[in-house]
Amino acid sequence: MIGRLVRHETLSFVRTPMAAFFTVAMPLLMTVIIGAAVGNQVVQPGTDVRVMQFVVPVMAVFGVAQGCFGTLAIRLADLRDRGWLKRLHGTPVPASAVLAGLAGASLAVAATTVAVLLTVGTVFYGTQLVWRTLPALLLTLLIGAACFTALGFAVVALVRNAAAVQLLGTGLLLALAFISDVILVGARLPAWLDAVGWAFPLRHFAHAVRDAMNPFLAGPGLYPDHLAVLVVWGIGGAALALWRFRWERPQARTQNLRKAREQRVMLGGRSTPRRLVAGQVGHALVRLRRDLSTAFFTVILPLLLLALISLIFAGSRVSGVPLPVFMLAAMITYTIGVASYVNIPETIAGDRERGVLKRLAGTPLPRWAYHAGNLATALLVTAVTAVLLTLLAAFGYGVAIGPGAVAGMLAAILLGTACFTALGALVVTLTGKQQTVNAVTLGTFLPLAFVSDVFVIGGELPAVLTVVGDVFPLKHLSHTVLDTLAGRPWPWADLAVVTLWTLGATAALALVCPSGLRRGRLS
Repeated sequence: MIGRLVRHETLSFVRTPMAAFFTVAMPLLMTVIIGAAVGNQVVQPGTDVRVMQFVVPVMAVFGVAQGCFGTLAIRLADLRDRGWLKRLHGTPVPASAVLAGLAGASLAVAATTVAVLLTVGTVFYGTQLVWRTLPALLLTLLIGAACFTALGFAVVALVRNAAAVQLLGTGLLLALAFISDVILVGARLPAWLDAVGWAFPLRHFAHAVRDAMNPFLAGPGLYPDHLAVLVVWGIGGAALALWRFRWERPQARTQNLRKAREQRVMLGGRSTPRRLVAGQVGHALVRLRRDLSTAFFTVILPLLLLALISLIFAGSRVSGVPLPVFMLAAMITYTIGVASYVNIPETIAGDRERGVLKRLAGTPLPRWAYHAGNLATALLVTAVTAVLLTLLAAFGYGVAIGPGAVAGMLAAILLGTACFTALGALVVTLTGKQQTVNAVTLGTFLPLAFVSDVFVIGGELPAVLTVVGDVFPLKHLSHTVLDTLAGRPWPWADLAVVTLWTLGATAALALVCPSGLRRGRLS
């Protein structure tokens, strides 16, 4: 029975592009990009041990943690909110079998991620398996996977809202990865931040796996101190899950309040264009406030990255400017892309999939007001986040922002939002399900961010990746914002590239929209 449930959950995972991307493809993609950025030189003359010998293990750890903690918690919370757990609890299937099936599927996905990363590392980067430490490595991976699985159940037991679980499952893990020698390997953290990293299990897991694959270390590769921390966290998470876990969450009162608020939307007064757009903006902002995961990745994550990276690498300079200035430009660019190219397509595709667009077509609300509301919301969220980023950079790191820089940032925000909104609309028109739209937008935006001076890993990129970054508009938008903040002359060439992409996407959208309407894709 448990085996059949594991198979069912694994198939559900495979059929969910977003989950598969973040759990398996994302660590693999980061491995490839880091390998291209830092190179794969021999670390010690006279040996065949290369740099990627120490990168592949921590990426495998990130994949295991994402699969056993983030993906499991999000899936479990979604099943609970949809009422599926409650219905399963009323069938002859034992409760222990249901939970064991979910845990078994997460372990299977984690094992697949590790196998894929190790295979890629061995075939393409010369990563070696240290055979004398292989039993210890497998035991460490198993204990780590069990620990994060228990913590995934604990998060769902403590947090009643699926959106909040999604925020913790992705945002918390990503934040810990920056201070746990996973993304910023070997970074010199401030003492208090270093202590925070050691308090959580991710760093212990990463160090135990990396040391077990370090051919320069003697011994069997088993590190009881790291494993003890993982066991303690796992036991604590399991105990908390057993104590607080519920098969359903109370939501009747929340639904009644939402219905009452929805009934008050657009009541009273004549429907002028301003009121129509304002109503759609208000609705979009309410939806953003309820979707904590989207709010985190759009608003909180860029603030967190600006603060952490500027703090960790204090005094550094990138592209001829102090690091906080560079990070301010990079995070504004990131926010423009996420708010316009990721969030708007996700909203439209979700409304289309749930039949909202079809129902709106039978109401007096014009279609242009719906899309104008989404665009205005992206602009508003981007502007507010840019203001918060600027205040953080100015008061936290002494970045001086002049009136000319403010005008330049506003122009870049308007042009970048227009460009990425048009590209996102093209993705929505050409694809089907919401999950596919999310996979396409995130699967293109995040890799481009690594080769477009938004997420800087360090080191020179290979020529082919540099060319890829030069072709697409994200790097040119980032350079436009950076040159504006640095007080340099206007980058007319970069502005021209972004404008050409905007015009090209708009023209392509005009060509494919009629066919999309005939297929009923937009309505």
